[in-house]
Amino acid sequence: MKKAGYFLLMISFFFCVGLFLNPLSFAEPIKLKAVSFIPKTNALSIMAVEWMNRVNKEFKDKISVNYLGGPEITAPVEQIQALKNGIFDINYNVTSYYSPLAPELNAFQLSKLKPWEERKSGFYDYMVDRHKKIGAFYLGRWIHGPFYIWVKTPVSNIGELKKLKLRTAPMYTYFFGKLGVGSVSVKPTDVYTALERGMVEGFGWPLLGAREDGWTENCKYLIDHPFYGMDATIIFNLDVWNKIPKALQDELASFTAKYERDMVAYFEKEYEKERELLRKSGVKFIKFSEPEGKKYVQMAYDAYWEDVAKKVPNLVADLKKLSGN
Repeated sequence: MKKAGYFLLMISFFFCVGLFLNPLSFAEPIKLKAVSFIPKTNALSIMAVEWMNRVNKEFKDKISVNYLGGPEITAPVEQIQALKNGIFDINYNVTSYYSPLAPELNAFQLSKLKPWEERKSGFYDYMVDRHKKIGAFYLGRWIHGPFYIWVKTPVSNIGELKKLKLRTAPMYTYFFGKLGVGSVSVKPTDVYTALERGMVEGFGWPLLGAREDGWTENCKYLIDHPFYGMDATIIFNLDVWNKIPKALQDELASFTAKYERDMVAYFEKEYEKERELLRKSGVKFIKFSEPEGKKYVQMAYDAYWEDVAKKVPNLVADLKKLSGN
């Protein structure tokens, strides 16, 4: 009888020890809310949805992410503050919308490296540190690809852009200024109407999304000289991130690094498909002469680096080195 009691006591002891050492095995999953700067249904949002689905599957007993939606939840430029205030926990954002808090974050779109190359160069760790200073934790990227200028009427050189009014966003401001074009601030959800009513004669945007949203119905020319790179980031409220157990933080970081390779491969394949779909829909791809094309792209990078240099001159050398410039 004594032996049976002793045996039961030992079982209870080891059960309690196991519960103490591995509380996540018995606790409810950490529930997190996510919001993106573009609608959840946008073609560019698909890999944000994919990241969430993969996280929920891979870490189903530990983390549960609920993707609430996009700008209908909180305006894009206000999302960083909402994240910091704890309105939601994860933000699929772009640094151009929150770089006023830290101008060095503009180096995201100026980087010429793939996400895994940024991790090797030190760019990733540098930006993790910089995000902490603004109350966020940078986990990884969720969109890949360059940007283009789309116009209603064909142009054959840089000078012909000066007469146009183009829809702008924070990312394009400096480049458009150097080109001498008229810049009009329009929310992505209002671009179709702005094009239809003649408020703008073109826009800056990646390859994906414009056709699906109907923008190419009134804008049939794409200047085929890509510039910049996606500055889309997966960021956490810093306090929320810090409450996640260290072992789970490491797992999420490793998981996201692997996801980024699939994300890049997905977008590169989709861009090839989209080019063909755009041609079939009547979009024409404009190529400047080789010297003019190089000048155009260089103007884009020079314009942005000049602005960064005005705001954080002491950081420019390191930023260029870390970002492959």
